[in-house]
Amino acid sequence: MLLFCQGYCAYFFSGPALNCSELCSCSEDSLETTLKEYDVSTSSEKAFEKYQFSVDLFSPEQGSAYSTMLGMFTTWLHQIVRVKCTLKDSKSYNASLLLNGVDLLMFTALHVKCSKGERIVWDLAASRTSLIIFVSDGCTFAPQDKKKGVVIPMNAWIWAVDSPGHNIFEVTETKYTMNTVLLSISGSRATNIPSKWMGTYMTSAATVILHRNQLESFECPLRFTSRLEIMNLAYNKLTKFPSCFLENLQAPINYLSLSYNRMSDISVMFDKHERQYIPDIKIIDLSHNNINGLESMRDMGNLVILDLSYNNIKEISNDAFVNLANMEQLYLEHNKIHMIRPYAFKMNTKLNHLDLENNKVSDLNQEQLPIALTGKPLSINLKNNALPYTPFKNCSRGNLNNVMIELSMSANPLNCDCKMMEFDHCTRWLDKLEITNVSSRSVFKDIEDLTCASPQEAAGKKVTGIDFLRSCIIVDDCPSKCSCQLENTNTLLVNCSSRRLLEMPDTLPAVPNAFVKLHLSNNPLQMLTFRSYLSDLNELHVDNCLLTTVTPAAIAALQNIKVLTLHNNLLQKLPSSTKNITLNRATNVTLHNNRWECSCDSLWLPRWLSKHKSALWMPGKIVCSYLRKPVEDLTDVDLNCSASAYLDTFLAVSLVLTSLISTLVIVFCYRTEINLLLYSKLGIRLGSNFSYGDLFHPYDAFVSYSQDNYRWVVDTLVPHLENGEHKYRLCLHYRDFPPGESVVENIPWAIRLSRCSILVLSKDFLRKEWCIMDVRSAFQRMLLVANRLIIITTDDISPDDLTPDLQAYMNTHDYLRAGEPCFWEKLEMFLPPREPANDLQTAVSEGDIGSGDTKFKGEISDGENEEVSLRDMSEPSLR
Repeated sequence: MLLFCQGYCAYFFSGPALNCSELCSCSEDSLETTLKEYDVSTSSEKAFEKYQFSVDLFSPEQGSAYSTMLGMFTTWLHQIVRVKCTLKDSKSYNASLLLNGVDLLMFTALHVKCSKGERIVWDLAASRTSLIIFVSDGCTFAPQDKKKGVVIPMNAWIWAVDSPGHNIFEVTETKYTMNTVLLSISGSRATNIPSKWMGTYMTSAATVILHRNQLESFECPLRFTSRLEIMNLAYNKLTKFPSCFLENLQAPINYLSLSYNRMSDISVMFDKHERQYIPDIKIIDLSHNNINGLESMRDMGNLVILDLSYNNIKEISNDAFVNLANMEQLYLEHNKIHMIRPYAFKMNTKLNHLDLENNKVSDLNQEQLPIALTGKPLSINLKNNALPYTPFKNCSRGNLNNVMIELSMSANPLNCDCKMMEFDHCTRWLDKLEITNVSSRSVFKDIEDLTCASPQEAAGKKVTGIDFLRSCIIVDDCPSKCSCQLENTNTLLVNCSSRRLLEMPDTLPAVPNAFVKLHLSNNPLQMLTFRSYLSDLNELHVDNCLLTTVTPAAIAALQNIKVLTLHNNLLQKLPSSTKNITLNRATNVTLHNNRWECSCDSLWLPRWLSKHKSALWMPGKIVCSYLRKPVEDLTDVDLNCSASAYLDTFLAVSLVLTSLISTLVIVFCYRTEINLLLYSKLGIRLGSNFSYGDLFHPYDAFVSYSQDNYRWVVDTLVPHLENGEHKYRLCLHYRDFPPGESVVENIPWAIRLSRCSILVLSKDFLRKEWCIMDVRSAFQRMLLVANRLIIITTDDISPDDLTPDLQAYMNTHDYLRAGEPCFWEKLEMFLPPREPANDLQTAVSEGDIGSGDTKFKGEISDGENEEVSLRDMSEPSLR
């Protein structure tokens, strides 16, 4: 300091004497401005901004004794000589030459820029006290005296060299350094620091920057004092956390940067349950490394900021940060964290900023997050994770510990189902709080950017645009192919209409005390069977289906139903147990447009309908299928149900049966020939009225064949039937099946929508396709459920070629051989009869095909097109 004072006084009294070298330019500037310009500790300025932390080494406001002393001198010394040199010729220059013409006692700042790696031969003595700032960019160094090396002057406040070559540490001599506040050596290719640096005492060092080198290890070769503020070792190749910072370094550090290294071993930071030195470090930056896991961190005293971002951490354990009681900011963004254990931040009561952006967290609740007790806002960043819901639930019930929280969680795959009602409750509660500056927008900072990812009905919508309390979607336990919705928090709507269901759902979502509506309309359901949820239903819609049966258990479970729609089905009767059941709560029941079978066994039905007349929709349209009389008006006289009538009927029937049996025995062996004769001469079909599907099925016949018979079917069979006299409506898989779906899966549909089925058999089909399990299962189903099955063989097939189920069928049914005599006449005889177009239109106008009222969905209106393709029927819509 004495030399400094002498130099200053000499300069002050002698005045400036500038006579700059030809290679450089000289100027005068204030000492304060020059110091701030060459304070390269600002290379960490972005980090300081991130951590809300700043260091000004040469400002007395920072409070250190040395900076206060420098601040005192800046009030006396207003000017400093600035020498700027730009070298571009790849030559070597002596340092003294660059300072030639500058008075030795003038306080000097030398800044050298080298464009082509020019060499500076260092010939300045350590006693050159006037050189207080030296900065170089891209210059290499060589000592004039190899024994002395490149000596840092004892009075150099700032010594900063950038890209100085790989041997900079070897040639630099630090043992005479006394007043160096900032030491920076960066951008070299050096991999280690030589042993001669060990034990060097940096009396005044406040900032040491050794970043952007290739150092592979660092064990604190320099000794520091309490003035050390910044230690920057970023952008090196360190693989292990330097133990010296935590074990034996006596100087406190405000900011320790080890970012952008290759560090995977940080075991020295973990608690080993031994007596340990407690380091005094405020900020540790370990971002952009290869850290894979965390154990319990050791006690690090005054550590307030820990940056572990951009690593490979996968889990946060319960005790990872339990010893860091003073930590205020924790950065964990851009890791692979998928699990945060409960109470992981329980002891971090001073934590006010937690960054978890860009991780894989999929489940998070309030117990897994910190509780700030400092009175400051708690900022939590959860953007770009895998969270389906917000972590704060039931906050309106007192479970939100800190209303000063600031949560960001956009770009998460939010599931906007009914579980988001908790979020809706929370935001409404926050908006009603009478606390200044607290609202849903202050707690959920990016609430306007929250977007739904699922379910499909809500995908892409803004969360703020959905009123979850008015209507929300239920995903859990919702039947497959159905949609479930909760309206006004108390009405459950399960919509399974037009979903091609063959059976009723097994279960429904459980919503306590909800008004439950189940829609099953426009499905090919054949049976209404018992399900445990039927007793909880308030509304059941099963209209416009293919219902033929309602089981006794099902009707018994529906005693509390309010709305029951069964119109436009194929029901012939209800279970006899229905007569003992009263639908006391029913307000709307529909039974019209069914095939009610009126018999002596159903005489109870008129009385039952009369009892429920107030709930029935137009009971006069509930009509007997053959009497064409309303069921409510049916009497035993209409059905001749008296005892004498039974006896007369029995005798008549017995006589007729005796005659028929005699005749049938004779005719049985010649049934086909007789049928063909009657059909060809008189147009009479025997037994056809009871064998085929409904006249108003979309198709007359479904044709099933193998690829080996494709040409015969397309070129011969189809033209003859579709373009012949009767113009049959055929269903062919290549033409009428919905595109993109499996042929095998659509066979049951084709059977249900056709009046009969044609199966074309060949030896190749039996040998190849019948062996495929899915194909065999589909055709076996055809044998069981088809309205009528006509088998055509194109080859001579022996019984040995047939499977047992086909043998059984062909032994008990007629089948045709392609090419046999009268083949086409026999085929047309076996096919369902076609009605004239005018009769069909008359039947439609009279309502024989279930033309229900416009009050209910799914009716067939007058004038509706008779031809309906399978493609249209595959996705029926509500009309």
